[in-house]
Amino acid sequence: MSDISGTDWSELQVDLCVKAYFDCFVMELAGQKYKKSEVYRRLSSNSGRTPSAIEFKFQNISAVLEAIGLDWIRGLAPARNYQELLAKKVALYIDKIVALPPVSRHKIDEDGLAEPAAFFLQAPPELRLSAPKVPEFIASLVKKFDPVERDNRNRVLGDAGEQFVLEHEKRFLNHIGRGDLAKNVKWISKEEGDGAGYDILSFSESGERKFVEVKTTVGGNRTPFFISRNELSFYKQNQKEYSLVRLFDFRIEPKGFELRGRLEDYVKLSAESYRAEFQ
Repeated sequence: MSDISGTDWSELQVDLCVKAYFDCFVMELAGQKYKKSEVYRRLSSNSGRTPSAIEFKFQNISAVLEAIGLDWIRGLAPARNYQELLAKKVALYIDKIVALPPVSRHKIDEDGLAEPAAFFLQAPPELRLSAPKVPEFIASLVKKFDPVERDNRNRVLGDAGEQFVLEHEKRFLNHIGRGDLAKNVKWISKEEGDGAGYDILSFSESGERKFVEVKTTVGGNRTPFFISRNELSFYKQNQKEYSLVRLFDFRIEPKGFELRGRLEDYVKLSAESYRAEFQ
């Protein structure tokens, strides 16, 4: 097929790219090896697009997934200028990715992180004064595949994230010579239920209590998350001892950051649910 660079992508070309992307993504999540360059060459011969153009289209697909709070293929950083047709085609494959196990293959154990503190090296994203404008078709897609509601309902993902942080807290305290404190770290939400307002009881190096709330997503670091009324109330009453740990990219390569002090310095808190009572 001859080179057709400079022309709009046809529906067939977009279909070919989206299908190939998700085939690669499923292989990556399953730990199977493949070569992106070979995929680009194969698609190039079938579509008439250059390998570099196909790679950029793959990055467009990553951007759509990022917008709806899902993970994407590593090494294909999101490129956000994409057509509505692409977003619609990606939407047809989202259920396939959401249905995959959300639990990371990475564990923190005796053979895990060589340096326990390295897990939290990332700084929280800066608070934006105003939300960036997004095309209407993307806003509709985000609303349809609401990442906040999806992550909040995913108990397997939530439990896996909490256990990840629980083991990190224990290892960190042992690492700094506070094994006495590590023995008292507790998974409160598992042992006592969700009513406490936080997930993990841990300690600072000096022995002060630390109430840790864990929020986990397979999406990126700016994926929004849900805070219940009870969690918010507990935070306000225990702000000095409160820590919110945000885990992201959890399915592929877990990363995280910690929010201490005023949550409002990092995130915008919005009320999105209402209590309906019969009069």
